[in-house]
Amino acid sequence: MTIGAILNNAFSALQLNQEALRVTSNNVANVNTPGYARRVVEQEAATVQGISNGVAISQIRRIVDGFFVREALSARSATAQYDAQLSIHDRLQSIFGTPDQNTSLPGQIDRALASLADLSTDVTSAVQRTSAISDLELMTGAFASLADQVQGIRTDIDRKISTNVTTLNSLFEQVQNLNITIERELVLGGNVAALQDQRDTIVGEIASMIDVKTSPQPTGALYLSTQDGFSLVGALRVELSYATQNTMSTNTISQPIVASTINPSTGALIPPVLSLDAHVTGGELRGLLNMRDGTLPELASEIGQLAGAVADRLNAVHNDNAAVPAPMTLMGRNTGLVAADSHNFTGQTTVAVTAADGTLVSQIAFDFTAGTYAVDGGAPIAIGGTTVGDIVAAMNAGLGANGSASLTGGILTVQAAAGSNGISFLQDSANPSSRAGRGFSHFFGLNDLIEAQRPSTFETGVSGTDAHGFTPGQTIDFVVRHPDGREAIQHTYTVAGATFNNIIADLNNPVTGLGAFMSFSLGANGEVTATPQSGYNGFQLQAAADGSVRSGSGVAFTEMFGLGTRYQMEQARGMAVVSRISGNPGQLSLAKLDMSIGTPGSLVLSPGDNRGALDLDLVRSTAVSFAPSGHLGAASASVEEYAALILADMGTQAAQMDSLSADSLALSDEVEFRKQEVQGVNMDEELANMMVFQQSYNAAARMITAAREIYDTLLRMV
Repeated sequence: MTIGAILNNAFSALQLNQEALRVTSNNVANVNTPGYARRVVEQEAATVQGISNGVAISQIRRIVDGFFVREALSARSATAQYDAQLSIHDRLQSIFGTPDQNTSLPGQIDRALASLADLSTDVTSAVQRTSAISDLELMTGAFASLADQVQGIRTDIDRKISTNVTTLNSLFEQVQNLNITIERELVLGGNVAALQDQRDTIVGEIASMIDVKTSPQPTGALYLSTQDGFSLVGALRVELSYATQNTMSTNTISQPIVASTINPSTGALIPPVLSLDAHVTGGELRGLLNMRDGTLPELASEIGQLAGAVADRLNAVHNDNAAVPAPMTLMGRNTGLVAADSHNFTGQTTVAVTAADGTLVSQIAFDFTAGTYAVDGGAPIAIGGTTVGDIVAAMNAGLGANGSASLTGGILTVQAAAGSNGISFLQDSANPSSRAGRGFSHFFGLNDLIEAQRPSTFETGVSGTDAHGFTPGQTIDFVVRHPDGREAIQHTYTVAGATFNNIIADLNNPVTGLGAFMSFSLGANGEVTATPQSGYNGFQLQAAADGSVRSGSGVAFTEMFGLGTRYQMEQARGMAVVSRISGNPGQLSLAKLDMSIGTPGSLVLSPGDNRGALDLDLVRSTAVSFAPSGHLGAASASVEEYAALILADMGTQAAQMDSLSADSLALSDEVEFRKQEVQGVNMDEELANMMVFQQSYNAAARMITAAREIYDTLLRMV
């Protein structure tokens, strides 16, 4: 070997070990830097025309393990998803409280019903009446507040989703720019390790918001997609957009997050525009979508069903009770019925006009099954027809100069003629009147105690052969949604036909209707149900817009039957004690008509009668059949038990989410630990390497010294 070759070998070794020492020093300096992957200097023999010419650096390689990188991203997405959901569950827990707290929903219901029960001990006490109404107002206010707060949380989530979309767009752009820079540097022979560290950090941020799969490219670029292959950053990147809602309400239909490809030259969006929601399976974004479109609407439905049950049970009793003195006017709610509708009532009920002292002025006993009515115990008189209008006409005839009845805009009103007289109703104990399972006064809501944005029941009592009353050509826009909130189909139904059966048949058409997704039916009590077809379990029906109007009542088709997810939620919204009663405790109906004598002038209402109050007390223990709603299955329980069931289920879901969050965090920590074992800096190893490189550097220096000594010796010999 020539002296020149010795010098070349030694000089190349000096350079290599000097660079190796620099890399090792850099590793040590970044031992605690998040996202830093250690570097190693890889060596190779340098040759010139097949002759050894020292040593060279083949590359400075980042130590990463593709498996652990992928698993770390997946674990990070899962942790972020469960954390997002858990934080919202924690917020719900703070709002709803626990079953043992007096301020919780079960506590408010128990307090209100207990106050009503206490009235039976002294129905004449103005203090107890005022206290009972106050507790009822606290309960109804709690229902209304909870319903509004759930929608408020959905609004907050929607804004957070919009923020995530904006952040993701920025991160996607950063990854694309780094890809371009890394590709260029590799072509020029530059060191891209720091750029790759930066890119990996950004990808980790993306993974915390959306599940992401990485695909390293031979050029050095890193392509990103969702787990199911929806491209996010590739040769081109996507731009996400989302139309956030100013306020989320029960009838808000959330828009999807959409993705469009960006033209790199002009920055313009390239069609088509695709929905991203279905492709998001993890990350904070998935957790937010799950809560906004799944858990919270389910909870709102459960609250709505409970509110409806509480109102329905209290109203059923209150409508069969009477205040002393009775109110001059009883005005019901909009049932959607018009005079031409079949009344479809069976059984018997009595309407009485009473004086201020509780004596009977006049009574009308209706027997809907027989189609007759009798005035003051007289001979039966034919009602004269089977429509609601016929009943109103018969009531007017029976009341005569003592009062009147009218049906306007779907609302039945019955009033006494004299200002000192009042109106009361009483169900027959052996054969009570019934339409869709509710008594005459109860069905029309004439003496309701509780009101809300929506009625407490959507059992209308109509028959399939009844005229639907909607104008042909009116339209209803339906949306069918996946269980995760994604839109499956939009459908515009145009009203046709003459009967309710015609509408049901049109909706069930699998080609021109929604029959491929939903099965519509009209139940025995006049309720319309939409049941998902086989293979579409969990799909939900919503009404985006309803332009139908029932002539004479102004009620829309979906509103009349509560068709769509919004209507059950709205049974709790605006819940309150009827203003006629909240402003006048004396109007609280705690007595019952006593028609044992039933002749004009006899005492039929007594101020000390507590039979109505005793019936109100039974609401606490009466079992109610609750249909499947939200996250809960069908149940037979008292209203207090069902309220506790809602809170217990919320607690179970929160505990489950807490467990999932803890498990995913533990997995994430373990994967990160294993990943750091591979790519993290080990101080002992780096110090050992530093000693090796220092010794190698010294050895190379000694070779140069030896070569110089040889050269000097040769010169002296000349």
